Amino acid sequence: MSKLPPFFRDTDLNVRFRSFYFNRQKDDDTASETWAIGGWIQYASGWLLDTFAMGTTYYLSVPLYAPDNSPGSLLATPGQGTISVVGEAWGAFRYKEYALLKGGRVKIDDGYLNPQDNRMIPNTFEGVTLSGKLDWVRYDVGYLATIKPRDSNDFILMSRQAGASGKGEGLVLGSVALTPIPDLLIYLGNDYSLDVFNTLSLKGAYTHPFTKDVKLDAGLQFTDQRSVGDERLGEFATWNVGAGARLVWRGLSLGTAMHFTGADANIRSPWGSWPGYLALMVTDFDRANEKAFGVSLKYDFGGTLLPFELPGFSVQMLFAAGFDRENPANGGKLANTYEGNLDIIYNIPTAKGLSVRFRNAYVSQGNPGNPVMDFRIIVNYELDLL
Repeated sequence: MSKLPPFFRDTDLNVRFRSFYFNRQKDDDTASETWAIGGWIQYASGWLLDTFAMGTTYYLSVPLYAPDNSPGSLLATPGQGTISVVGEAWGAFRYKEYALLKGGRVKIDDGYLNPQDNRMIPNTFEGVTLSGKLDWVRYDVGYLATIKPRDSNDFILMSRQAGASGKGEGLVLGSVALTPIPDLLIYLGNDYSLDVFNTLSLKGAYTHPFTKDVKLDAGLQFTDQRSVGDERLGEFATWNVGAGARLVWRGLSLGTAMHFTGADANIRSPWGSWPGYLALMVTDFDRANEKAFGVSLKYDFGGTLLPFELPGFSVQMLFAAGFDRENPANGGKLANTYEGNLDIIYNIPTAKGLSVRFRNAYVSQGNPGNPVMDFRIIVNYELDLL
């Protein structure tokens, strides 16, 4: 293909195979359990006249084991059915690195709007965005009309995904990311869901290398979230502030974080994963009046701390606790929440693109004798065809 024009020569075609087993035993003696296989095939063209490109992605999730009495895994449809959908289909125009106009069915990863790719299939969106880079300033603006949730074949209105009834509305997004000096990131984002609520988020992150083997990652986050317009989810105004730090030494990582949330309402993140430091497997520690603290320990066995190496293999343990949580409807006190996670990943060096992951969570939220237990086994295989 080297002799073809760039539009064809630079074509990217790849396949991602995925197998996912999900089993959550809840503290009310119900369960969610599914085993699914599938993945996606993704095509992206090269640039025509260095100006136009296009792409598409087809997603598939087929339940192999899906008991009717154990729905809710998000690996299949709510009725434990197959997911089969063209989740991305886009066209794009660009002017150098300054402006990229993209529209259609797209994947977005910007603060509270993200793929939330922790099941078989990620979130994707329909809309139009304009992004670009000017020296150390990167920007993104756009309008999103609909979202295809992880467990759905259908694109639904952004306001409906947020839980709002009545006339459907979309969302206006805007963000700026600044990197004025190496290792420093300053991010400001705003997501305005028409007649529903607005989310303003600010983040600062800095990496300080002490030596070639030791570095410190530290960051601060702030979110302001409040109802707007017709207030279709009711009137509310809340906030969340968080801080996190991680020390890395020869493959060993030690981390800690904390988050505090206003008493008026939980933080809402219907269009992706909550981007806080304490977003664990089962619990987002961002609920009304919650004060949350967490620690983490991770070791990458490709590091040099131990006398032996196992490249691609890592083990991480996390623990978080949330206190003083309230019911925002009546101010009633709710039980404290404790969650522990185990995450084991092996990116197998001898089989390029193959990874195996085991995740496990235990959660106590007022019923210590009957915790929530969550088990997941994920196998991914990436194959580049072009």
